[in-house]
Amino acid sequence: MRVIMFQDRFVDLIKSKQKISTIRKKAGCGIGDILSLRRWTGVPRRSKQEIIVTAVCADVTRVEIYGFRAIRLGSSTLAPSQASALAVRDGFNNDDEMIEWFDKAYGLPFVGEMIFWRIKDECM
Repeated sequence: MRVIMFQDRFVDLIKSKQKISTIRKKAGCGIGDILSLRRWTGVPRRSKQEIIVTAVCADVTRVEIYGFRAIRLGSSTLAPSQASALAVRDGFNNDDEMIEWFDKAYGLPFVGEMIFWRIKDECM
């Protein structure tokens, strides 16, 4: 089972199934693996974890994020409208906000993996 932690701002999006993916430096999972999507109940790493949902990994795809609205998903460079849609699905207001977040958190260019999931109840 792969535990994936989320900031509080993403919890409602995950529960409502608007957010069905996340971008991480390394996925650490493969298709069919069980994912435990969680958040901290208080101070990170000093409080209990709360399970948001249990899911099944549906896909893992390489993602590259560059400045100037350039995002590659797999082998495709996304058009601006596709990049914006991906950012919104991932819980950001737009692709500029997402690119800025990744720049501050990791520096650009960012190379990682996008994990897609299905809620476990939907898979049975």
